[in-house]
Amino acid sequence: MAFQGPFIPFNFKATEALNTPGHEGVAIALADGKVANNGQEARGILMSKPAASGDQGAIGIAGVMKFRAGGAVAVGLTMTVATSGYFTVSASGDWIVGNNGETAVTSGSLGTGIFHFASNYQSSSIDG
Repeated sequence: MAFQGPFIPFNFKATEALNTPGHEGVAIALADGKVANNGQEARGILMSKPAASGDQGAIGIAGVMKFRAGGAVAVGLTMTVATSGYFTVSASGDWIVGNNGETAVTSGSLGTGIFHFASNYQSSSIDG
């Protein structure tokens, strides 16, 4: 079962409603206050449920946090962000935002990962 651990929060202004169950654990882009489309623009994981454009929201920018998987993610693998804002296993050239925790996660499920969005980096063929 996914769990939340210690994390660093950051407030942002939402530019769309982010309050449906499918928004739990998705990546957010601060540049536009919407669901992130990739690992490079992702700046945190949604922690609150802003109901409308203009509402204040909260994201976690670093720490142990729940995430929504966009595909199967094995234990410990590095992750990036898909166009849905969900987290997927990274490949060479992807922007890495964190690692899956101690439990494998199936597509669409919530998992627990370790993240640090302030230090996203582009992977190379040597990253796992």
